[in-house]
Amino acid sequence: MNSAEIRTEFNKVSEYAIPLAFLADYLPFGDMIWVQPKTGFVTSSRQMSAENVAKYWTEVIYPDSSQESYSAHFPFAKARLLYVMQTVAQFLKLNLESNLAWCDFATGEGVFLEHLRLFYPKVEIYGTEHSAALVEQLQNRNFDVNARSLGNITVGNNQLFDISTLSWTLANCIDPLAVLLDVVSQTKMGGYVCVAESSRILVPFRKSLKDYFSPKMPADLHPSNFSANTLRCLMQLAGLEICYTNRFFDSDVLLVIGRRVETEVKVTYIDFKDDVVEFFKKWDRNSHYFENLRHR
Repeated sequence: MNSAEIRTEFNKVSEYAIPLAFLADYLPFGDMIWVQPKTGFVTSSRQMSAENVAKYWTEVIYPDSSQESYSAHFPFAKARLLYVMQTVAQFLKLNLESNLAWCDFATGEGVFLEHLRLFYPKVEIYGTEHSAALVEQLQNRNFDVNARSLGNITVGNNQLFDISTLSWTLANCIDPLAVLLDVVSQTKMGGYVCVAESSRILVPFRKSLKDYFSPKMPADLHPSNFSANTLRCLMQLAGLEICYTNRFFDSDVLLVIGRRVETEVKVTYIDFKDDVVEFFKKWDRNSHYFENLRHR
């Protein structure tokens, strides 16, 4: 399998990508969702810049305090972050005496850091976050958080971590491979990277497409739609040897742990494009049924 060709499918839409035009009613006018031909990766049109996507999340989404918006302090969000932390801890057999260096990248409001401080008091806790306002709040609570965006590898960075986590962030990145390579570059050789996202593609339908996509916000705010295979494919491209995949098929969470290794990692995971297209056609049909249930 040609890794170079596969690599490009994670940062731009291929000329051979399949447009899912039947999803138009769920999206803002003019937006489109595509299926990449070699990997089956589901992507938006990727017209916004990475900086504009990060700015939109920082200035529009996070300040919105309505129940229709998102906060990591909502009970469901705190629960899934706890699940991520405890899954990694169980996989690595951590205990109260563990003192590894753990960084939560794009930590947001710092809920993950709070979990770590409470359950593993001797772990060295670090974080990164794009929002200067959130960084200031976290630093005032004595968290060691660095204000920076992801996707540009910092040359000469001496701080390397034993464990790196990236939770519900990669799907919001215009260039997810660049972001993941950045995270991997700050992880020790032999260290572990855990990526967590929502389990939505090629699994039993969890919700209506009306609730998955938004007609009010650009599709580029959620440009990457991962299945277990395409997430593992991306992690392999980033130099991670896949060590653990959770029971994502009947779970709301897709969680994959990879180990940074010195040798080149062969890409072994892809989805077949026709399977993905058919999956979305069935999801569209089922969504009409879901919407009938909503109004009963």
